[in-house]
Amino acid sequence: MAIIRVEKNENYVVLDRGLLNDAQLSWKAKGILVYMLSMPDDWVFYVEELMKHGADGEKSFRSGFNELKKFGYLERFPVYENHQIVKWETIVYEVPQNLLAQNVQEVNSNPPSINQKKEALLNTDFKLNTELLNTDIKDIV
Repeated sequence: MAIIRVEKNENYVVLDRGLLNDAQLSWKAKGILVYMLSMPDDWVFYVEELMKHGADGEKSFRSGFNELKKFGYLERFPVYENHQIVKWETIVYEVPQNLLAQNVQEVNSNPPSINQKKEALLNTDFKLNTELLNTDIKDIV
């Protein structure tokens, strides 16, 4: 198999390879994420508009979109005015945000067993011995 590349002077994207190697994500979710990350940082995303830029149907797109939320690559929350949702804010992450929380939870879920055997405590009552000879004294001339 050969890979034929083009010279990248314009119209290219630089990505962290971790998302492409994330085996939890389907190819569909990876494609949606890469497309979203290819947009400028201040881009406003509308789900209906995103769906227009691919051949998948609504159900397919939404399942990939929900995968990204599930695995921490995407956050979406409503913006309210007068107690009504006026728009949805979407935050896209190149690195999953729940990964750190998941690792902390896994570490804390199985704490190591504590040895209950009573052992003598170490003596921490140290006194400075000031009666030692000072070997740094230099001859006074």
